[in-house]
Amino acid sequence: MSILNAVELILEMVYIGAIFLYLGYRISKRILTRNYTLNPFELLLCALFMLPFLAGLASYLEWGQPLLYGIGTFRDFYLIIGALIVYNMLRNKEVEIDLVEKAMVSVAWFNLVMFYGMTFLVDASQFKDTGVAGANDLKGGEVYYRFNMSFMFFGTIYYTVKAFIKRKPWLLIYALLFLIYIVFFRLDRTTIAVTFGAIGAFFLFRMTLKAKVLALLQYGIPVVLVFIFSLMFFPDEYQRYYVMFSDVFTTVSSVDNTTSEQSIRLTELNTALKYIAKNPWIGNGKVSGQWIEGGFNHFLGFFYVSDIGIAGQVFVYGFLGTLVLYSQFIFALFFSLRIGPLKKDVFLITCQCFLLALFVDSISNGYITIYAAHSVTAIMVIYYMYEKDKIFRVQERVQSSTTAS
Repeated sequence: MSILNAVELILEMVYIGAIFLYLGYRISKRILTRNYTLNPFELLLCALFMLPFLAGLASYLEWGQPLLYGIGTFRDFYLIIGALIVYNMLRNKEVEIDLVEKAMVSVAWFNLVMFYGMTFLVDASQFKDTGVAGANDLKGGEVYYRFNMSFMFFGTIYYTVKAFIKRKPWLLIYALLFLIYIVFFRLDRTTIAVTFGAIGAFFLFRMTLKAKVLALLQYGIPVVLVFIFSLMFFPDEYQRYYVMFSDVFTTVSSVDNTTSEQSIRLTELNTALKYIAKNPWIGNGKVSGQWIEGGFNHFLGFFYVSDIGIAGQVFVYGFLGTLVLYSQFIFALFFSLRIGPLKKDVFLITCQCFLLALFVDSISNGYITIYAAHSVTAIMVIYYMYEKDKIFRVQERVQSSTTAS
């Protein structure tokens, strides 16, 4: 285990301990006040919170792994309770939504500074094959960092949305700082495609026709010219990206163009399909490396759930658990469509596009459970804005009726 992984694990366990204490406090308070009513967001969290227990049971039945080890493999997943803490603080007026926005933007900037700093100042080769860094011949063969890009998505989307909604084009410079790292340093085609897809969704669904035309004239033509000149002066770089994106089906399935990697991924997929057929409803759970060395590799040879995208989710949770897991996106869409006067809020639109990016990204890499706190936090913001919007509309009606009388 690298020092980065060790530090991350320690901080994670401290955070998990704190939020479980808070959860115990909230449950005790509900019991003492006899308040047993749960709103839709709290019901969603209850459903999601059951997934580690379902998967833990599945791993016991299939692999004989003790239940506590099976549940413990989902320690990242429990971070979703953090969204509940923030939600309760918002409802109790202990914090304002503006503070949550500033906090998420600050985290994005912290990620940006740390990622650039690590990339330029710390040799990534010392962390090769640790999960923190790796190399791929398709991407030039150099060792590069494999940082989680969630808040890089957020930063790019946030400043793009704010630049157009608030008519402050200079904010696009900030968006570009995030985007440059994603495109030229992270070197992951799915990440690149997802980022541009989320921004594209904003332009398609959140901007008026007039705004689209003006944006195309003001920014589209200059971008095309820069692309043409870059192609002339840096043909090798564009050749590398052309190779990376030459097979769209490979991009979606997260299978690399190299024959050896494709063979490995197909072998993993065939293994997963065999066990999905065996345990279709509750899945096979996760095997902890703390219980048995190598985890799944001990039983299945070379096998990583994240290599096979959404098929890996079905392998772990079964069809029932996967449906519960992805219901969070349906939940977000349902309440997003019911927001009226506040639908043009920059933070709200950012969270919607950010959630879209996480959803599409999860289909290819299967990381939605590892980074569930990110998606659930965005959903929390959407649901809180829905509640706020509903109150705002009631106040408008009351004011209108008062004025009329």
